[in-house]
Amino acid sequence: MEPLTFKSQFDPNITIVIVLSDHPQYEQLKPMFDEYGYGFMVPGQNLIIIDGEQFIDNFNSDVLKFIEAHEVAHLILDHDGPRSDDDEMDADLGAYLLLKKIGAVDSIKLLLRHFKNRHGVKFDEKLLERVKNSF
Repeated sequence: MEPLTFKSQFDPNITIVIVLSDHPQYEQLKPMFDEYGYGFMVPGQNLIIIDGEQFIDNFNSDVLKFIEAHEVAHLILDHDGPRSDDDEMDADLGAYLLLKKIGAVDSIKLLLRHFKNRHGVKFDEKLLERVKNSF
């Protein structure tokens, strides 16, 4: 089955690909999903690959929108590895700004609800200073 492919609503130069387990390369991608979670960006490719299997039984467009914004933020911030806690926090902060721009209130609520668990600190708009010049 062909993956679902579309242009990012945050940056039309970025392609989003959602792959399912019946995709021929899924088994190669699975270890990356296991390491990075729901999805990951491919440095230098303007490409984000999302694990569609995470949405089979419980599709949630707010989660999908957050994942897209988070990965787009990695690209905007020129993160190219290795993965770091600072990069992950900055990507969430960037996602917050991207989601706010389009009025994605429910995706923002999701981000804020999980921020402390993901980063060990409570969300504070002062943290946005870390990334706001890139957005």
